[in-house]
Amino acid sequence: MKEEQIHEHDRPIQYATRQLTFRSPVLEGWKWTVHEITAPNPGPLLCVMAGIHVNEVDGIEATFQLVERFRRELRCGTVSIMPIVNLPALKDRTQHVCPIDGKNINFSFPGSSQGTFSEALADALLNEWAADAVVLIDLHGGDLCERVARFSVAPMIGDKSFDEFAFAVAAAFESDIIVQIPPELLMKPGRSCSGRARQRKFAAFAEAGGNGLLDENSVSFHREGVLRVASLLGMIEGQARRNEKQPYIATEYHWLKAERDGWCRYAVEPGDLVENGQSIASVNDFNGSKMYDVIAPVTGIVLWRCTHAIVTSETDLFGIAAGELKSYVTNP
Repeated sequence: MKEEQIHEHDRPIQYATRQLTFRSPVLEGWKWTVHEITAPNPGPLLCVMAGIHVNEVDGIEATFQLVERFRRELRCGTVSIMPIVNLPALKDRTQHVCPIDGKNINFSFPGSSQGTFSEALADALLNEWAADAVVLIDLHGGDLCERVARFSVAPMIGDKSFDEFAFAVAAAFESDIIVQIPPELLMKPGRSCSGRARQRKFAAFAEAGGNGLLDENSVSFHREGVLRVASLLGMIEGQARRNEKQPYIATEYHWLKAERDGWCRYAVEPGDLVENGQSIASVNDFNGSKMYDVIAPVTGIVLWRCTHAIVTSETDLFGIAAGELKSYVTNP
């Protein structure tokens, strides 16, 4: 373990890196690097992770920058940061899944210590590393061949006080869209924030980025969002708002797959409003003849889209947020 002290106004902030292992025998032999920053004053534990999808580099870069920010600015409590969750995917830059079991860690929560690698890791993240965290933050956005809007996810359990704070955590990212997950969907395997909500614990889940490319605007979105969550918890001094634009609130999340292999021409971008029945892409055969239009099944906002022209019947083309689609006014 490496430790050092940084003095800010004569108040030492402790910094350490350590190699984290988990109890499940499925995870034996793997070690996850975590950076821990501890203020001199007691306070909450905040856990931040990225790299469930290793090509979503903006979230990973944001965690590196956050280590330096918290080493200077943390006033109380402890921040534990895990920059890369999906270590097995690093070697080949594997898209979307963990190459050990072929599963998407992102949809494996709450997981199981007796399950496959992805399921055991999901369980360990929730019940070992982040078990005592007041908030767990999970940063995503823009794997290879994919571009996403700036959005965050707020799981709802049907308890007013819990749901209000869960929404406040999601709103701290000042995203363009907030997707509320209704209680009935939390029983299915899902994201880290859903797994935490099932435990009546809080989490933030944020997306921004595209095509596995570093983009400073997306890095800033993740970095400043985490800092605003820390400010909400009283761990650092208050953070300025990014802008006064209010997010759209959605209650549904629709996935659209390609029907057949072909050459796709996209007509809309992440963040665009689409109407039910609108053509949002067309798919040609590989001779250039049009086969079919991709039709929006609902009125909503495009959360993300595939960016590659070559698609197969297994390709996810779009994610669309729908539902009430109301503008929500947050407190300044």
